[in-house]
Amino acid sequence: MTSRAVAQVVVATVPAGMYPVGIAANTATNKTYVTNLWCIPDSPPCPGPGTVTVIDGATNNTTTVNVGLYPYAVAVNPVTNKIYVANACGNDVNCGSFGTVTVIDGTTNNTSTVNVGAYPYALDVNSGTNKIYVANECGDDPTCQSTGTVTVIDGATNNVLTTVTVGYVPDSVAVNSVTNQIYVANNCGSDITCSSIGTATVIDGVSNNTAAVTVGFLPYYVALNSTTNKVYVSNDCGNDITCSSLGTATVIDANNNNSTATVNVGAYPFGLAVDATTNHIYVVNACGNDLTCSSLGTVTVIDGAGNNTKTVSVGAYPNLVAVNPITNQIFVPNECGNDLTCSSAGTVAVIDGATNSTVPVAAGDGAFSVAVNSATNTIYVPNAADGTVSVIAGGTTLQLTNVTPCRLVDTRLGSGGGGPIQGGTFQTFNLPQLAQSGKFCPGFSLATAASYSLNVTLIPSNGPVGYLTIWPASQGQPDVSTMNSDGRIKANAAIVSAGVSGAVSVFVANTADVLLDIDGYFPPASQSTLAFYPLTPCRVADTRNPDGPLGGPYLMGMVNRDFPVLEATSCFPSGVTPVAYSLNFTAVPHGSLGYLTVCPTPSDPSQNCPLVSTLNSYGGQVTANGAIVPTGLNGVIRTFPSDDTDLIIDINGYFGAPGPGGLSLYPTVPCRALDTRLSSGGNGPFQFELEPPVDVLRSPCGVPSQSMAYVFNATVVPQGPLDYLALWPDGQNQPVVSTLNAYDGVITSNMAIVFAGATNGKVDAYANPVNQNDPSDITDLLLDISSYFAP
Repeated sequence: MTSRAVAQVVVATVPAGMYPVGIAANTATNKTYVTNLWCIPDSPPCPGPGTVTVIDGATNNTTTVNVGLYPYAVAVNPVTNKIYVANACGNDVNCGSFGTVTVIDGTTNNTSTVNVGAYPYALDVNSGTNKIYVANECGDDPTCQSTGTVTVIDGATNNVLTTVTVGYVPDSVAVNSVTNQIYVANNCGSDITCSSIGTATVIDGVSNNTAAVTVGFLPYYVALNSTTNKVYVSNDCGNDITCSSLGTATVIDANNNNSTATVNVGAYPFGLAVDATTNHIYVVNACGNDLTCSSLGTVTVIDGAGNNTKTVSVGAYPNLVAVNPITNQIFVPNECGNDLTCSSAGTVAVIDGATNSTVPVAAGDGAFSVAVNSATNTIYVPNAADGTVSVIAGGTTLQLTNVTPCRLVDTRLGSGGGGPIQGGTFQTFNLPQLAQSGKFCPGFSLATAASYSLNVTLIPSNGPVGYLTIWPASQGQPDVSTMNSDGRIKANAAIVSAGVSGAVSVFVANTADVLLDIDGYFPPASQSTLAFYPLTPCRVADTRNPDGPLGGPYLMGMVNRDFPVLEATSCFPSGVTPVAYSLNFTAVPHGSLGYLTVCPTPSDPSQNCPLVSTLNSYGGQVTANGAIVPTGLNGVIRTFPSDDTDLIIDINGYFGAPGPGGLSLYPTVPCRALDTRLSSGGNGPFQFELEPPVDVLRSPCGVPSQSMAYVFNATVVPQGPLDYLALWPDGQNQPVVSTLNAYDGVITSNMAIVFAGATNGKVDAYANPVNQNDPSDITDLLLDISSYFAP
């Protein structure tokens, strides 16, 4: 594995409008502008005009500005602090009239309107001359039977200075403010039927005279390097009008009479961007090198000095790209994450420009476009399908902040909801508001939380609950589960990313009440946050053993029992000072166990744990659950059971002050990394050691090689009694620990933080049947991943 991950995480999810697509950042004012189409593209009539969401980069607060119909494109003049929005349908809900440009005053958000041509889909600004160039796909003809045009607007007066005729269907425009030349990519070239090769129109910014340059078939995007004075055009169909071949990029040398060179790229190249500092050009290939579009996308990296290329793999259906020339990082939104079925949320592939290595960052549904504020090293990604913007902080990681365990949600008491969640539906809970309210917790701030460490308790209303899923609010429900119940109360730990406004959503297949207890959260790393130090799984305590500080006797009901975890010296390196533990608790009840609560041992020995639960076993079954537990006095933790029970405590890591070997949390799109069920395409149920091991890095989840520990939700689907399931890093001997138990043979889940295998990132699994001589006593295993730890 490489030693360091790219530090990029979503620190906020900001609500926008319906179908946000266009975006531009003003680095001078630290504001970002997002166009919201209001309805699905290309589906007039639209019920109303679009809007622009203005994001204040200092606070992530938003303001809404009304604009015109179908506002696809937006551009900023940082010198004048004016923002220009191209409204493809102007003021006509039926899209049968000329378009408009809305001019937003960045200081007041006041607007004015400029009439332009038919279907303006792109625009750019020359901040030196204060002129705005608007590409009208259908020129002056709303029936689209005429050549395209470019409207030139005077930024000082908002008057239209002239209209320049270009080619058919101009889709992109780029301004070279150094040479005062404007470049327009004409999708259909000089042929209204779009059956001829495409062109680029070069407009002289002084005289408005034009020249046509032949490029490839169906050119979409144009970008330029003002330092080298070269222009790059992505050609969707390359040199093949039938689109049966891979795409190309045309390089226009403006220093040499607009001579051209052709560079081969991938399948269906769309967006492209230039890093003028490194003279590298990044071309996004929506379908990689696969014309059937059944493969992940790629980015072709062109060396501007010699037009040599390299290919970088990204995610599913990438479209656009943005560059931060200061950090030499490139950001590519993948509309469907790593999932070619498009049933998962999107991601952003972060490319290190020096090495071309990549790391995925979880985003929202339908991540489409991207803008970079290089001054603050912040990246903004509109998620078209869920109406949000993911705010990614560059150079940022997430680390733990301890919270004394407390209850945020109890639907039985109306906390955060109005009674039980009805079967087949979900409820959304704003955790920052609930934490501030102090209804159950003492009242604290979760304003900086990007992920939460929760304990989720499921209380069925009437019979089994097929499954419960918890996920970031605003996103579509992922195809993963958090737990299942055969009608009994069950609990499971979960690390869940914060959604829009910090909320999370909970779905139940059948009506049930839900409790959400918090034991920590993950904000951006600071001097007060805690890094994670993974350990080889190790047994800390077992009350079934002879009496001792970490052995017997069993826990007596309604009596506190403290465990000096640090006395398990074989589990820890010498000299460590944990501030919190990552533990797995297994209760072996002597009868019904209403609940077990775990907390840091208070400084006052008479003080009890707070009113939360770590696990439940009303039926007396052996039950396991993971938890992050802050250390108490001298590293001791306290347990409090409602009834007599034995208890096993296993450790898989600890949290402490950042230092060598310390890891940070990186959320992923919730994803199923393993499903052994034959019906899901797996190898089928197993017993004893799983072969082959779980290859997390090559799973559909797109987890990067920098991962050093995984956060799983492990679910077993046994066909008979299961003594225990154990998970551990591949390449190590099987430790004497367990992840979960299912003696009753029912579907059972538990969170597990598992150190990645040292050489290949793989994870081993061992399912120990109760009857080891019965070959039919087998189980299926599902592993859902929600995040990983890395440097």
